[in-house]
Formats: sequence, C-alpha cells, structure tokens
Amino acid sequence: MEPRAQFKRIDVATARELMGKGGIEVIDVRDAPSYSRAHIDGARNVSDRNVGDVLTSLPKDRPILIYCYRGNGSQVYAQTFVDFGFSDVYSMDGGYEAWSGGGGS
Repeated sequence: MEPRAQFKRIDVATARELMGKGGIEVIDVRDAPSYSRAHIDGARNVSDRNVGDVLTSLPKDRPILIYCYRGNGSQVYAQTFVDFGFSDVYSMDGGYEAWSGGGGS
C-alpha cells in the first residue's frame, strides 16, 4: 500500500512568499459572514456546499493555499484536496487570525 499523500503546513511568512510568486489558488474555509467581513485579497470562499465544484474545476497541478480561523479546519480541507489528486497543497498555521495580526505565530 502506498503512503497517503500529504499537504504541507506553513506559517504566515511562507504563505506570503508563495502568494508573492503568483499562480496559487487561495481558499478561505471560514463561514460566509466571516469571509464577507474580511479575507485575504483574491481568496475564494469554500464550504461544504461548494467544495465539490471547486475540486472538479481547478487544475490538479495548481498550488492551493487553504486557511481557516486558526489553522485547524484548513487541515481537513487540505487533506481533501490531496485525496482528490492535488499535488501542491498548503494549510496555513494560525489561519486568518495570524494573517491579520490577531494572534498566532
């Protein structure tokens, strides 16, 4: 049996570097009201309601950066993307809270 593919956990500084290079799909998995209040520029809001559409519409070789509130829920989504054949998937530790300076590392 082959080992299960893994996503990569990264910090905010690394996420900013990746985004600076361009070509990465940024996915916000927080609830819609939180996303509406504030989100990372260019991020797409994904939930249980639309994740299937996103999984089937994006190229599998596109890098994916996923974040949530504090970095826990994004790991579940990140593993889902890996399980669906995406090869370059990142979960941002600390989530939006760390990104916006509200806590975390």
